[in-house]
Amino acid sequence: MTNLIKYASLRGERLCFFSLLMILFILVSCNSQTIKYVSIKSQKTTAPPAIFLNGSIINSLNKKWIFSFYFDRSMKYKNSLFEVASLTSLLNKYNLNEEVNSILLLCADDYQGIISFDDIKRYDLQLALRIKLSKEQAQPDWLQPLLIIVPNNVKPPLLERFLTANIKELRFVSLPNYYAPIESLKLTSDVSKAGLKTFKDNCIFCHSINNVGGNKGGSLVDKYALSLDREKQRFTEVFLKKHGIDNEEKQNTKQFLTNNSLDAVLKFLQDITIK
Repeated sequence: MTNLIKYASLRGERLCFFSLLMILFILVSCNSQTIKYVSIKSQKTTAPPAIFLNGSIINSLNKKWIFSFYFDRSMKYKNSLFEVASLTSLLNKYNLNEEVNSILLLCADDYQGIISFDDIKRYDLQLALRIKLSKEQAQPDWLQPLLIIVPNNVKPPLLERFLTANIKELRFVSLPNYYAPIESLKLTSDVSKAGLKTFKDNCIFCHSINNVGGNKGGSLVDKYALSLDREKQRFTEVFLKKHGIDNEEKQNTKQFLTNNSLDAVLKFLQDITIK
């Protein structure tokens, strides 16, 4: 009987010892996970649905003043100066899932731009918070911060989307999802496909297609019956007058388009009108 009591007592001590070890293991594991989580969260935060000009994230970015030959060349200005923050630094503030690869730029005047993360990193794109133009330069109404700026150390192709201005809201999006409604048109002509690419780079920000893009200039397929030759001629004449050199709005879109690319855009619009 005595031996039985001793055995029970020894067994109970062992159970208590292993229970204490288990509790200590759980506490250490939980503490380690908590420290790791806090460390990650202290570096980055989950991206919000939208980022605004007066938001704390924008205000927290490092800023500097720079010139942009890219901007001055396209606007025919000289010595324009911008207070900018790095868009790469903005991206580094967030934990972004793998599907998100672009920033949608929603503007105050129903203009809508979009830039990919690849472009941001390749061309070191900046976000201008303030603009200082030379006194002799006329500033159109649309030329307001926020503004995409190309710094002088890189030379991207001259495209409308790298001059998006009057930005009021930024959103993280998936480029394939964003363009899906127009990619679903399933163009068969190589010329039309080239026209779609040019349209996405330069036109869709003002002229939406299938509810993709901005609507500052309205839908071109609604404004023109492009299956008719006289309407294609009218489109070209209006384009050259509205977006040609030295127009009042300083929207010289002709500098982004060759004659061949403009013909391709017309072919693209004609094909989707027929569809």
